[in-house]
This record gives sequence, C-alpha cells and structure tokens, in this order.
Amino acid sequence: MTTATATHDTKRKPTKPEHASGCAAVPELTRLRYFHGRGLSALDLRREQTFHLEKHRLHNRLVHGWGIVCGLGIDITPKEPCDPCDDAPDELVIKVGTGAAIDCRGNEIVVRHERQVSVESLLGADAVERLRKDPATVYLSLCFHEELIDPMRPLLAAGCEPVPDCEYGRVCETYRICASTTRPDPGPACEPCCGGCDCGEACLELVAITCFEPGKEPDPAQLDLSGRRTLALHDLAEITAINWVHGAVYAREDATKLFADGIEVRLSRPVQVASLRRGVVDVTVVEAGGGRAAGLYDMQGEFFDLPGDKLTDRFFWRSTTDETLQYGDRVIVRVRGDFIVDECCRAVDGNHLGGAVPALDDLAVEPIEPPGGPPCPPRPSGDGTEGGEFVSWVFIQDRHTYDQSKGEAS
Repeated sequence: MTTATATHDTKRKPTKPEHASGCAAVPELTRLRYFHGRGLSALDLRREQTFHLEKHRLHNRLVHGWGIVCGLGIDITPKEPCDPCDDAPDELVIKVGTGAAIDCRGNEIVVRHERQVSVESLLGADAVERLRKDPATVYLSLCFHEELIDPMRPLLAAGCEPVPDCEYGRVCETYRICASTTRPDPGPACEPCCGGCDCGEACLELVAITCFEPGKEPDPAQLDLSGRRTLALHDLAEITAINWVHGAVYAREDATKLFADGIEVRLSRPVQVASLRRGVVDVTVVEAGGGRAAGLYDMQGEFFDLPGDKLTDRFFWRSTTDETLQYGDRVIVRVRGDFIVDECCRAVDGNHLGGAVPALDDLAVEPIEPPGGPPCPPRPSGDGTEGGEFVSWVFIQDRHTYDQSKGEAS
C-alpha cells in the first residue's frame, strides 16, 4: 500500500508577500490576563477595549461582509421655509432615511433618525463654484465617525504632568454624511481573505447625483443608486437593466423585431467574455393554443457584438431563426447566472426577485400594454449569494385584442 505524506520546505521562499491575503493587516489580538494583586492603568483598560472592538470588527467583516444592511433611502425634499436672513435659500436638500450599515473596516453605522443635508454646504464654496461652471456627478457617502463627549475634570495627574483641566469621559460612535465629486473607494476588485480597507476613509456610497448643478433641483432620474453596496462578503455582479419590459404585452411585429435585433442585458460589474457561451442564455416560446394543443420550442440564437477585451459590463443576444412569433405566444428569457463569472471567478447574482429589474430608458421597442403587479421599486437582481437564474417573459398580443384595435382604428 502506498501512502502520501505532506512535507513543508522551510527553505522555500514564498511566491507572494505575507500580506497578499490581507490578513496581515489584522492587528495582533492580545487580551489582559487578570490575577490577584495586578495593577491596572488607563492604558491597560484602553487596550482591553481595543481587543474586543477589533474582534467584533473582524467578525463583522469575515462573517457578514460590508455594505448597507437596511434602509438609508434617498429622496429629494423641499427645503423648509426659511427666514429672510437665510444665506442660501436655494440649496438642494437631500433626505437620508433611517437605516444601518457596516463599513469595510467592520464598524457598525446606525442612522437613528431621518437626516436632511444640504449638498452645497457639504461640498464647500470652491467645489460649488466649479460645478456652477461645469456640472458633474456628486457622490453622497456615509462615513463612520467617533466623537469625544462628556467633558470632565480628572482627579489625578498622569505621571509627572500637572492635572489637565479637562478630559472627555466617553466616545460616541456616530456618523458623518459627506459629498464629493470623487467617488468613494469601492475597495479591491477581488477582495482578500480577511477583507478590510486600504488607508484612507472607509465610506459607503449612498447616491450619485448625475449632472449636478448648484441651485437647481435635479430630476429624480438623476439619482443613481447603482453604486450602493448591499451587505455582502463580496461585491457580486448583478443584472441592473434590460432592454425589454418584464411581463408586458408587445405587438407581434414589435416583439419579432426585438428578438431579431437583439436583447441587451447590463451588469453592475464586468464579467468575463469567455463565460458567455452557448447555453448560458435560453429563449423559450410557449405557443398559444387551445388546451393541451399548445406547444413550446427553443428560439435559436447567438451572442453578438462582444468586445475583444476580456471583460464586459453588458451583452447582446439575438434570434437566428426564421420562426415568426404568433398571437398569444409567451416568450421566456432565461439567463443562467451560475455560469457567468466576473474577473474574480464569482458567479453573477442573477435571481430576478419580484421581477423588479428595470428596463432601459431608451427602449428600441415599446410595449402596447404595461405589466400589472405590485408597485415595488426597481432594483437589481440577486439575493446576496453567488449564482441564480434570471427569468423574465413578455406576452404577444392575442388575436382578439389585435382585431379589436384594428376595428377601432378603422
């Protein structure tokens, strides 16, 4: 019988530096060992606090990840009536809703009450002046912040120094809302094992206000929420938009044109072009018919206009069959997210929850009847885990409705 043994070559040099996994950035965790008669100083107690804080932050990062946990909705709100002495009566006010988040260092951020913020005031005079001349995108972000509170007079001096007049007795864990024309760092594309951030502020993007012009209220369409990261261990690719309206009714000629010209799927982050292979997208036609006479068939098709680069944030698929869609048919589109991977080889988070993935603004083909259903706000695909099948469908106008419309037109 042959046995295999594992050996470790202590002379072999590592191929990567020790910090390549990101775990070297985790501080060494040492805790106090209590024994009878031990003296304790303020430094000992602060280090004990640090031990528990770092353990808790590490747990958050490794087990839960980082991002927005819940809430923190964004809305444009009219500024409250002001007095005649207000220096900036036309400043744009954004309302940030209550909610919670965990930043990339593992800090917990809780917004307990709705907060109204003036974007111009957060930007500063110089940035506002530049934006008046050249409107650009402004990013609103949420940052963890510690604030010293409860001032008090110490009873004893530290060492040979005189007794200080004042020290703060507590640290309040709170937050700051910031605005900038520079996007907050989204973190590394492929996050290391222990997570964490590089140097600098660890802020979470709340909203990007496109083409921001000071003194002018933006259209709600200018509020871009696609940069918000929901709580996850990894920032997975999601389907953010499609060029058809899910569940809508299309005229027969329009639907045939849609699939002949090509359907488009957009993603929140680039995926590998090599993973867009035959079988990843399936389009099935359920034929209209009486009772069990109805049948179904797969529409033959292909990807097209794929870039020569290794990565793409959108793809196109078109029909290559001469089959013509018929009145009353239903066309089902399936995108198998388990087989489409990003640059980190993580699968697309594809579940089409609630059918809420929005359609693109510039649709080449408009439906004749919008879909019914609950008034849920649009959102990307996904449930926070890798993989999942994106399923969507459209209906072809039935013959009876078509005849009625032709009769009314005549």
